[in-house]
Formats: sequence, C-alpha cells, structure tokens
Amino acid sequence: MTGATSPAVWTFDDFLPGSVLGRLSIALDAQRIAHWTAIYGLPTTPDRLPSGLLVAAMMEAYLRAIQPRPPGNIHASQTLRFGGAARPGDELQAEVACVAKELRRERRWVTFGVSLRNGSKNILGGEIRTIWAK
Repeated sequence: MTGATSPAVWTFDDFLPGSVLGRLSIALDAQRIAHWTAIYGLPTTPDRLPSGLLVAAMMEAYLRAIQPRPPGNIHASQTLRFGGAARPGDELQAEVACVAKELRRERRWVTFGVSLRNGSKNILGGEIRTIWAK
C-alpha cells in the first residue's frame, strides 16, 4: 500500500480534504471468489463478478488504507457508482482519499472517496460518510 504516512491512530485533525490516504491492489482471485461463493452461492453469470463482491472490495480498501481507527466511529452513509464489469482473475487498483470534513453539531463528519479501477476502466466508485470518534 502506498499513500500518506499513517499516524498512531487517525484523528479528525489528521484528515486533509483532497489528500490521497492510500493506494492498494485487490486481487479478485480464486480464493476470494471461493470465500464469497461459500457464503452467497455461485454467481449467476460466472464470467462476471457480483456487485456485492465489488462493494466488499471497496470496503476492504477503506479499512486497509485508514488504520488504526479510533473506536466509536459511525458509518453514516455510503454512495456507489458502478462502472464496468469485473471478472475473475482481475487485479483492481484501489485509491482512498479524503473528500471533505466538517464539524457539525459537535460531530466530526469525514467523507472518504474510494475508487476501484482495472487499468483505465472504472469499476466502482463511491463515498463513505463517517462520524469520526476523535
């Protein structure tokens, strides 16, 4: 993973809107697909991965890029923008960035942008809005 140097624990003051917090690769390999299939069953279209698996990959990118996190954060909302299809064996490049932050009613709101790409093809993008604990 590449990106900003991680603090001991991420606090609200550490986030700078517009900054990239991490870049990492997520392999859509046989092991990941087997874990998904064990829980949810076989995909209806074997040459195209389920959108839920892509959302899980997006959340994995967020969790891996921004750690350690303080206890007590609240995942308030999430938006998703699906692009092209992902296929078994693809290696996705993920980027996690701080889009915005604001203090509102004594709550620390942080908006993170997460994008998944396969080469030049957008696979999934979205935002995660979090009430940050510290």
